[in-house]
Amino acid sequence: MSEGASMSAVNLLALLLPASVCIAAIVTMLRRPDERKLLARQMMVEAESSVAFLFDGTRLADTTGPARDLLRGQRGTQPDDWVALTDLLARHFPDFEERVAMLGQDGRQRLTSPDGDSWADVEQWDGFTRICLYGALGSGGTFAPLALSAMEQELTALRALAEGAPLMIWRENEKRQVVWANQAYLQTAASVSGTEAEDWPPRRLFAEVGTSEPSDDVEEDRLPLDLPGGETLWYDVTTIRAVTGSMHFAISASAVVQAEAAQRNFVQTLSKTFADLAIGLAIFDRDRRLVMFNPALMELTHLPVDFLAMRPGISTFLDRLREQRMLPEPKDYGNWRHELAALEARATDGTYCENWALPGGQTFRVTGRPHPDGAIAFLFEDISAEVSLARRFRGQIETANSALDVMDEAIVVFTPGGTVALTNLAYDRLWHGDREDDAVPVVNQKLRDEAETWKAQCIATDFWPDIIASSTDPEMRKPWTGRTRRTDGRTVDCRVVPLPRGATMVGFTLPTEERGISTIPPTLYATGSP
Repeated sequence: MSEGASMSAVNLLALLLPASVCIAAIVTMLRRPDERKLLARQMMVEAESSVAFLFDGTRLADTTGPARDLLRGQRGTQPDDWVALTDLLARHFPDFEERVAMLGQDGRQRLTSPDGDSWADVEQWDGFTRICLYGALGSGGTFAPLALSAMEQELTALRALAEGAPLMIWRENEKRQVVWANQAYLQTAASVSGTEAEDWPPRRLFAEVGTSEPSDDVEEDRLPLDLPGGETLWYDVTTIRAVTGSMHFAISASAVVQAEAAQRNFVQTLSKTFADLAIGLAIFDRDRRLVMFNPALMELTHLPVDFLAMRPGISTFLDRLREQRMLPEPKDYGNWRHELAALEARATDGTYCENWALPGGQTFRVTGRPHPDGAIAFLFEDISAEVSLARRFRGQIETANSALDVMDEAIVVFTPGGTVALTNLAYDRLWHGDREDDAVPVVNQKLRDEAETWKAQCIATDFWPDIIASSTDPEMRKPWTGRTRRTDGRTVDCRVVPLPRGATMVGFTLPTEERGISTIPPTLYATGSP
């Protein structure tokens, strides 16, 4: 082999060697979890006949059946299973934690209890810790002292839980006699019978419990309990039947019963109140079903009571109104459903209030209001008389305005606050020129602004302030007349008349001989010429 070929082989080997090492490391890492699982399984197989625990660090990885039963009573009292087990074993092996810490990564050690009747084999390997417990008093590999201690602990905890429970718990035998009861039951029985809580057997508080034919292993009832003072308490009693008797749990339901009674009384009060209203009321719950209505609703809408009692949905309710011709006829029936959806949405927001002009000539004011828990209420008010009266008043006002417009006297009426309430056509022509469709309306103008208009179109006079005073000063409210002359030369007679409720009327009249005459130049009046 040549020297060049030898160098090439060496270089190739130098490149492949690191790569081979990396591949081997990767393969080892990939295989390691499987190897640890096999190790854990092997460690538990070797100890399956004993009370054995296997921890991966501080995490419980596996246990045998007896070990699982032993640890069950400790769970929930400590943050994790490792702390729970070390706390349990420390009662029999005082130096358990220190001895385990001395094992290091790999090692094995046997711990013996001070009395020599119990021992524990602790083994650590590759991060796993296996603890096997043995006892001289045990049989079949079970660790009797620890198991008995754990059961006693669990029993003590259960007794404390039952005794301290704020609800009544008791047990009855097949003859319905109380054979066990917690403190809450004993104290209640003592207060009912007038005896001491320590007296045994206690009184059976609920005679109805267990008398009915059992339809299920679990039965729930709401039962009363009469106290000596005449007060009645209510309890929700749960009965769990067994072959040798039954267990009972009673939770106070007095507050719930009182709340339900108050709710019924409140609903009855509302129903009586709503029954006397002339406004129709329809309340729909969060599912949009009718849950309450009053007689006025039936009278206004002519809906039968059997239909309303079926709790129709809001869409069905409105459809039935339309069939009864108690809804405005839609111009576009295709959008009818969209209008109904918009009505419901606006009622939910509390913004729905419209007047319905019905085909029969009636007018309803319909208001939608939101209620708690997603409910909505609709109020139906017949305002036909109000609308008719408003129309009649509007017609009378229009007639009065027309009558004022044909008068020769220029009339303006001011409110008690000094704003223009109404004018006639003669006033607008005299002081504001001919009325135009796009002209600024005189109504709502201030008295002082109108006085400036009069002053600008007349020669100097001193009674403009008197007109203002007659409208604003209560002591000056009396009829009076005056005369002035416009800058166009025409004479204007003025009269001020107080009106009821603080209003004031001011009238301007041109003398008969000056109506329609040619305008006289103002310079002639300035010189005093006729």
